[in-house]
Amino acid sequence: MGLQHYYRCGMAGLMLGMLLGSSSLQAHPHHWIDVFAEWQFDTKGLISGVKLRWLFDDYYSVLLVDDAVTTGEELQAILNKILSNTAKHHYILQIEHEGGEASLGTHEQATIGVQNHRIEIEFLLPITVPLDPRHSDIVYQIAEPTYYFEMLHAEESPVIVLKDAPPSCRYRLEPPKPDAALVAYAASLGVNESGGDGLGIQFAETVTIRCE
Repeated sequence: MGLQHYYRCGMAGLMLGMLLGSSSLQAHPHHWIDVFAEWQFDTKGLISGVKLRWLFDDYYSVLLVDDAVTTGEELQAILNKILSNTAKHHYILQIEHEGGEASLGTHEQATIGVQNHRIEIEFLLPITVPLDPRHSDIVYQIAEPTYYFEMLHAEESPVIVLKDAPPSCRYRLEPPKPDAALVAYAASLGVNESGGDGLGIQFAETVTIRCE
């Protein structure tokens, strides 16, 4: 098992609490979210938004949708709660450009469904001031703040799309590179312990978007 997937061990109850607003603690089976990102370019070659798709693992999907959840209305309530709570953490997306962090608008076009027994949500995040990747690289990371849940771009292709981008645009994905001490520290945390909101980002992939 490579480092990229070593920490697919988010504690179900804790992540459920972050997503759905519950304070209860549960057991800690392994969980993860596969991430897909579509960066949307406008007619001026600026990035105006990003459409994110999160695909939850099988077992966590069961935690989100049990036998009591059978209607589209109930699924929509789950989606609304997830997005309401992650919005407090900037949708667990950090975008850096020209030395600062990009400002995101409120999510739009949000949907929820099931794909091969896995819960899938998709939503669009407008970027308040469109970003010009020709003047400065755009660097982003996606991470659950306390690192009880691993979020990595999916292994299938394509997982990152530069929609309507100029031909010169490219992206580069770098895997996380935590040192041995940090890996050991994360592994030592018990079900009732937290490494703080800064731990997850240190296990995040880093993606750079550049246009010549």
